[in-house]
Formats: sequence, structure tokens, C-alpha cells
Amino acid sequence: MRSVEVRGGYKYFGSSSDKKIVLNHLDMTVNTGTIYGLLGASGCGKTTLLSCIVGVRKLNSGKINVLGRPPGVPGSGIPGPRIGYMPQEVALVDEFTIKETLFYFGRIYGMSEERIFERFKLLHELLELPDANRFIVNCSGGQQRRVSFAAAMVHEPELLILDEPTVGLDPILREKIWHFLVESTRRSKLAVIITTHYIEEANQANKIGLMRNGILLAEDSPKNILTQFECSNLEEAFLMLSQKQGKSEEADSTLRRIESAHAPTEDVIVDEKSSPDDEFPLKSPLKRNRSFQESKRPGIVGKLQLTSKSRMKALMTKNILQLVRQPSGIIFCFLFPILQLSCFYLAIGGNPKNLKFGIVNDEVEDYRLCQNDSLITTFAHDYTCDLYKISCRFLHELTPDIASKVYYDTKEEAQDAAKKGKITGYIHFARNFTESIAEIRDDGRYATNESFYTSEIQIFMDMTDQQISFFLERKLRSTYIRFSENLMADCDFPLALGNIPIHFYEPIFGKAEGEFKEFIAPGIIMTMIFFLATLVTSTIFITDKLDGVWDRTLIAGISVTELLVAHVFTQSVIMIIQCLEVVLYAWYVFNAENRGDNVTVIGLLTLLGFAGMFYGLLISIFCESHTTASFVATGSFYPMIILCGLLWPLEGMPTILRYIAYTFPFTIPSLAVRNILTKGWSITHSQVANGFGVVIVWIVVLFILCIMGLKMKR
Repeated sequence: MRSVEVRGGYKYFGSSSDKKIVLNHLDMTVNTGTIYGLLGASGCGKTTLLSCIVGVRKLNSGKINVLGRPPGVPGSGIPGPRIGYMPQEVALVDEFTIKETLFYFGRIYGMSEERIFERFKLLHELLELPDANRFIVNCSGGQQRRVSFAAAMVHEPELLILDEPTVGLDPILREKIWHFLVESTRRSKLAVIITTHYIEEANQANKIGLMRNGILLAEDSPKNILTQFECSNLEEAFLMLSQKQGKSEEADSTLRRIESAHAPTEDVIVDEKSSPDDEFPLKSPLKRNRSFQESKRPGIVGKLQLTSKSRMKALMTKNILQLVRQPSGIIFCFLFPILQLSCFYLAIGGNPKNLKFGIVNDEVEDYRLCQNDSLITTFAHDYTCDLYKISCRFLHELTPDIASKVYYDTKEEAQDAAKKGKITGYIHFARNFTESIAEIRDDGRYATNESFYTSEIQIFMDMTDQQISFFLERKLRSTYIRFSENLMADCDFPLALGNIPIHFYEPIFGKAEGEFKEFIAPGIIMTMIFFLATLVTSTIFITDKLDGVWDRTLIAGISVTELLVAHVFTQSVIMIIQCLEVVLYAWYVFNAENRGDNVTVIGLLTLLGFAGMFYGLLISIFCESHTTASFVATGSFYPMIILCGLLWPLEGMPTILRYIAYTFPFTIPSLAVRNILTKGWSITHSQVANGFGVVIVWIVVLFILCIMGLKMKR
């Protein structure tokens, strides 16, 4: 009976015009109850062949039957519980303990907790594993490989595939594993395919295949190969076959495959449930060996089963433990939003403090006169009002919260201090400042031109920092208005104090103070939620891919859909917690105003997190390393930030660029959240509904792109 049969297996990578051939019209047969040793140098195609056998990759041409059916056919159990697979890399979750590792794979295969524990005790003793509670990351390389081997054997598979299982193991343990495999195949119908660099240890295999450049040079028992080539060891035989094949990339049709003259005759038992494949007739149809798992769990092979509680429990446990057992993960997911929000509210929108502003007052001999709080500057009597040192009146209105006053004797000294960066600007009052104001008041347009000039408050500012200069200009204008109004109130009649073209309107929504902060806060929060989800998802999936956990989980029968569902559940909890903490933190700590519904805000933020999650998955599909993924995420982050209207209103952009910005995942949603917070709009308002619609469209589009990307990678 045959467990694996490959006919004309052909596989290449790259385009059809520029292809790299990996499997070159390969034929292979693995009998039930035997050990098949697949030998060959690194890069000859062994791992690719195994990935095709387990159903992770597909041949470009040719046929494969595994345990009586093509891999990947619904109900075949491949990928799934009928095979055990140990990849070349360790492919284990570092955050798991040894016990958790075996329970993880046992649950994926649908085993009961009791049965997993029984197998754990047996394999723990057989493989001399370390303490059950030791973390994988704290195990040595050899210990990790033993745990990896145990994970492949925990569910008693019908076909066991081991890719370099004995690398890094001491000779005694290596011999012990081979003894275990020999005894297991002798006493059961277990078939084993094992690749190894240690060619001589393959002498214990029932059949070996010598492979080079994607071609199976020979396939027979070790004894027959040695006899055929009159060699004393397998290394000599392999060298002779390699020299015979030469460097040809295409299979040599004249190369005669060695057929065993002493192969035992097998009984033909027909699998009544399988239908014959006319294009790929098996020489010896196989009656499928019903394993412990198959007989106890009929739903896995007999019909398509999407998932189960044990499989979902395993995946959810993995996702949670990967997160909580990394302190950096906890900090990144839960404390980073608080830190970023604190930085935003503390750094943005507040008035500049500790500013120094120069004062040059030629009207007074001693500047300390203006520091006298009891100084009287107006004397109202009869039909007139006498003025005295009005410049001091203005300086009293210039409070320390605006700027600290630094006095200078001359304009030249103040100018020099400003150039050296000691002050941000200075004010100059002329010597006859008060007299000029009184003359303009009394004579009006008949006052001298010099009076109009010397009645000015001359302000000189450093304009290199436009944000600070804008703040000071606004504050000085407000101070001037307050000064004028108080002066006119003291004198009880209007004074002609000049014409400053400024007028302040009361805002319809919100307050004038902090309105810039209210404007950009929704965009800051939404970009933070989106890219946190992106980075977490891409990091988790790329880590699993690099460690081999992704492929090993798929080979165990977990579908991509199940992986996504488990990640969505885990990420949903994280995102809801993040949204809640962000909203509540902004509300209670920084008194952020919300005139709308918190549930609507949290719902939109959570949906945006889902979009970020699928964006992270899309990045992880096409990026092979964390570095590349970071480049892609960061490279897409900054254009979105610049163009989404967060830093500058969209109305200030060119028309075409504005329409492009509207397509970004948080441009319109940011407007929706801003309107919810400041105007109290509900989801029934069209602009808020548009925000939800845009996010949903992004989720659907990104999900479709992820599915297409995963299919392209097959």
C-alpha cells in the first residue's frame, strides 16, 4: 500500500519566461509502514517537495496522492490531522512553555485534553524533554528540536514528515529517535518521510531517494543501492549519481531509475469511499488507515468543518500569550495610546510660556515707576480727563502669563538682545507718548503729524518662529483692546486712541481657547488607532512566518480564515480597550468636550482599527521581514497624515489632491468624529454616516486584497 505517490512533479518559482526549476518531473513512492529517507544537499528541492506533499504549495504540473487522495481536497485531512509535520526550522511559539506547545498542537488536531496529557507524558519521557514549564525561548537548540519533534507526533498521525529532525542533536538521542521511528513503522501502518544531511543514518530507512537539482536520481532500499553501484557507503553512491546527472537543469530522460528486484509484494485493498482518478491511476489503491483522531472525530475527514472550540481555543490562547508574555507588547498596546494622547494634549494647543519680551520705555526715567501697582494714570474732572504715564497703564495689562518683561534703556540694546535670542521681541514707547495721545484727543485731525507717530505702540517681533509670533501678536492686540476699553471707562468719555483693524467674533461651537486642539484631536486619535492595529497585526504575522509557525499551523489543518477570525477576536478586545481608554482618558483627564454619543465614537474608532488590522495583514503577506514592513507602514503613514486634513484644512489643497485625500481611510472618518464631538451629530447625519461607510469600504477592499495575496503566495 502506498501512503505517498508523486508522478511527474514539476515546480518552478518566478515567471514562465524566467523560471527557476525546483522540482524537475519527479516521481516518488512511499509505502505504508516504512521509513523513506530523502537525501540531498541544501537547495535541491527537498523542502519544496515536502510542502507540496502536505498541501501548502501546489505543483505547476504533475500529480500527488497522499493517503489515497490529492492533498488539499476537502475532507482529505491533508493539510490536517492525518499528517504530522516537523519543518526544518523549529517553528514553535517562543512565549509558550513546553507543555503549552504540545497542548496547542493537540487542540488544533482536535484531541481531548486527557488524550493530549497522555501523549505529553509519553513523549516527554521518550525525548527526554526539559521541565514542562520551561519556556521555548529558554530551551537550547537541541531541546527545541526535540519539542518540535514531539509536536509532530502528539496526535499519532498516519504520515509523519520530518525535515532535518536530527540536526543539532547528540548521537545518542539521534539513535534513540531513529529506533523509535523504526519500531513505530514496524508495529503500525505509520509512514515516515525524513530528510537528513547525515546520509549514513539513512541506512536504517526502508527506502531512500537520492535527490539533486530537483530530480530524484534513485529510489530504492539502501542495500540495493549499495549493491547496484558497488559502493561501501551511501555517500559514495550519492556522489556517483550526482556525477552521472551532471549540471543539466532539465531531467535526463536517459537516466535509468533503479528499480528494486527484491521489493515485497503488496496486497491491493480498494478504498470504497474514494473515486478513481483517470488522469492519475494509482498502481496500488490504498485503503485509508483510520487513525485514532479520525475514528473519534468523524467531522474532520467526512465533511468540511470550518472550526471547532478546541481549535479556536488554541489560536486565541496563542495570540493572547504572545501578547501578555512580552512586556513590550503590553506597553505598546495599552500604555502607548495613553502616552501618545498625553503628549498631544500637553504639547498641542497650550499657550507658550516663559517667553521674554523686551520693554523700551522712553517716557519714564526709571522703569520701576511702571512697576508701582498704585500708580494713577487718569484724573477725571469736570469735562476733561488728565492722563499720566499711559505707557505704564499698558504695561500693567501685559500680564506674566503672556510674557515676562525685560527692560532696556535703548532700542539698540533691545534689538541686540533679540538678535541673540534672549527675547522674542520688544515694545517701544516714545518719550512724549502720553502727551501725543492727549493732543490727538483734544485736537483730532489738527494734531501734528509727529503726535500721530509718537502715540504709536511700536512692536518689533522675531518672525522666524511664526507660531510664537502669531501667539504674541494675538495677545498684544487683546492687551491693547483691554487697555483702550479700561482707559475710556476711567475717563467716562470716548478717546481717539487710534484705529486697530481687529474684530473678534464669538465662536458658534466650542471656545476660542484650544479650538486648534479640538480641530486636530480626532485625526490624531484615529491615525493612532489605525496604525497601532497595523503594526500589531503585521508584527504578529511576520513573526509567525519567519519562525515557521504560520506554515506549520496551516499544515496542521488550520485555515487562513480561522487564523484571521482568531486574530480578529483578539484584536477586537484590544481595540475596544484602546478606544475606551483613549476616550475616557481624554474626557476625565483633559476635559475633552463631547457633545455627541461616546458609543458612536468608540464604534467608529473600532471599525477603523479593523481596517488597520487588515492593512497590517496585507503588509505581512507581501513583506518578508519586519524591516520591510516598517518601511511600508511608515512610508504610507506620513502621506496620509499630511493629506488627511489633520495639519491643514483640505480646502487649502489643490482640487485633485483634495479628492485623493478623501479616499484615505481616516480623512472623512476624522471629519465625522469631529462633528460628533463638537456639534453633537449622530450616526443619522449624512456626514457621520459617510465616515462609517468609508471605513467599511476600506475593510472590505483590504480583506479582498488579503485573500488575493494569500492565493498568489500558494
